[in-house]
Amino acid sequence: MMRAIAGQRLVIETDLDTYARTPWAQALGEDAPLPAMYGGFYGELTNPMFRSLPYYLKQNGYRNPTDKNDCNFQHWRGPEAVFFKYVGTNPLLTSDFNDVMECHSRDNLTAWTEVYPTEKIIDGAIPERPLVVDIGGGKGHDLRKFHVRHPQVPARHLILQDLPDFLKDIKSDSAFTIQAHDFFTPQPLRGARAYFLHNVLHDWPDATAVDILNNIAGAMERGYSRLLIHESLISERAPLSKVTATDMIMMAGLASAERTEEQWRELIAAAGLRVVKIWRPVQAVESIIETELA
Repeated sequence: MMRAIAGQRLVIETDLDTYARTPWAQALGEDAPLPAMYGGFYGELTNPMFRSLPYYLKQNGYRNPTDKNDCNFQHWRGPEAVFFKYVGTNPLLTSDFNDVMECHSRDNLTAWTEVYPTEKIIDGAIPERPLVVDIGGGKGHDLRKFHVRHPQVPARHLILQDLPDFLKDIKSDSAFTIQAHDFFTPQPLRGARAYFLHNVLHDWPDATAVDILNNIAGAMERGYSRLLIHESLISERAPLSKVTATDMIMMAGLASAERTEEQWRELIAAAGLRVVKIWRPVQAVESIIETELA
């Protein structure tokens, strides 16, 4: 094995059976979530999906998949397979998935709290209500960024929501409070100042994404609540390779896609919401779409 990775220059062979770490190998050894992205999750899930994709597309007449229950994932795992159920019922994959999401969030060159003026959330907030509800927030990495910027905000006002399987190893702490929630059911926390979705909607085709948005919109208070959607806006021309790569992953596993600005606006409007402003970062690929009830 060492000969193999030395041949790929991931480590440096300094003598017979003696190796030195490259910066890349050092990062894999010291950064706990990183191996999940380039190891377990990739080997167990991403790579097999892409191996089956050419055969699925050929069988499907090269049509773009739009049904999450009848796409390449079922071609690979079987007709009853469901992506997030498959991940959520496998403890190792669940842990790896949370780590991958943390890596993805952390590796954005600009934190979301620097893209969006989070003071807007605090200003005018009603003290007894939730301040930020992070829906499908995994390990809580985005709420931690908010807590670092605004350490005076009590954890009870920052709520991390996700499925029970994805919260099993996550504990409430000084940064946030956890709450099990399925975003395919109505949002239980009503009238929060801000609801937050980071890389949630790109996992789902349009009809399903509208269902998710409707469940949140039903809890929002007109003139007070905001929904912040933290996602990539894929360019019509010369799109970034990082965005096109995730676009392919969405197609291969979830019959979904990254969306253009026009597609985002249409999706948001279909749920009875309107775009207030799109906040675009200078050094990151993901924007924040600020929305409110139309």
